[in-house]
Amino acid sequence: MKKIVILPLLLWNLHAENFDTFMHKALQNSPYLKANALEGERAGEMSKIIQRYKNPTLSLEASRFKPDVGANAPGYSTTFSQPIRLWGVRQTREKLALATQAVATSSMQLKQANFRRNLSLDYINYMQASAFVHLAKEELKIVQKIASISKERYDAGTIAKVRYLLAKVDVMRAKNRLNEKEAQKISAYWTLLALGGEKKEITLEEKYNFMRHTQVTLNSASIQFLQSSQQKAEQEAQLNAHKIEWLDLYATYEKVPNQSIARVGVDIPLAIFNTKKEEQRIAQLQVKQRKYLIENQNILLANRLKRLDAELEVLHKTLDSTKELYLAQKELLTMYEAAYKLANVNLIELQNIKNQIIATREKEILLQTKIDRNIVLYNYEIGEYNNE
Repeated sequence: MKKIVILPLLLWNLHAENFDTFMHKALQNSPYLKANALEGERAGEMSKIIQRYKNPTLSLEASRFKPDVGANAPGYSTTFSQPIRLWGVRQTREKLALATQAVATSSMQLKQANFRRNLSLDYINYMQASAFVHLAKEELKIVQKIASISKERYDAGTIAKVRYLLAKVDVMRAKNRLNEKEAQKISAYWTLLALGGEKKEITLEEKYNFMRHTQVTLNSASIQFLQSSQQKAEQEAQLNAHKIEWLDLYATYEKVPNQSIARVGVDIPLAIFNTKKEEQRIAQLQVKQRKYLIENQNILLANRLKRLDAELEVLHKTLDSTKELYLAQKELLTMYEAAYKLANVNLIELQNIKNQIIATREKEILLQTKIDRNIVLYNYEIGEYNNE
């Protein structure tokens, strides 16, 4: 009979996806990331726009001349003009185009890093909700056992009916608690699937060991984005340093009665009223602003990593001691259950021990959740989620 019960459980676990598989699928299938990937193509087109030449202009004109003596005679003129980019502007625009693409690339990497971080945190929420469901089931088994012992003692006349009723109420409370935890697990499960871009229900493993990564050099996606934005602002300042970017080269051919006229010339804009001084100043301020933001982000990053490191050290110690306490309380509960059956302890004492062991187990789950969250945030800050 035991083999019949165990086999479906084994088959269930074999078909459950682990976190690594779920993350890989999400990175491939998420509509959000697919939309994010189009930013690179859009930046490529924007780079072409920045570098492209202006179109030429063709002007056609027809005229009729009426001399004082003689018949009317037709005439016409044609003008072709082409904006010519000044020497040096082309290289500046090429650098600006590259900087524009770099901003788009770093933006995509930042969004993907945020996605991976958020998906990891949602998976942790799912694991916590699953752990609380298992704890609620464990509590239900304990209170059902206590209720069974209470019924035996009530039937034997060794305890009052009120004690038996208290044990039954505890069972009802545990069942209600289990229903609440299962509802929370359902919410966490579908929230996770929605973020991962899953369209159908799948089976997920309820445990995963998140590992803290150590990197010699930081690869923070947020800092990379700020740095690329700073470089773009610098190139915009360089472009605005060119007071004049274009000259208009033109050629005109005019046909009038008794003569033809050909002209070649150039229109030179005079930077008198519009010297682009304001645009250049704005770009310079943006460069300065980005420098301060990068400096601030580096300070915040260093402090966050120190805080996460210190917290993890304390959390691991607290978790170890909590696990030891849980095992000791579990052993104590077994002894109290045996003593209650023999009428050596009362129901209230047994329930107090039960409540303590459940509270300790809850604390253990919350500590593990906090550790997992800190590891995910630590990996995100050092840029481990920016490697793909």
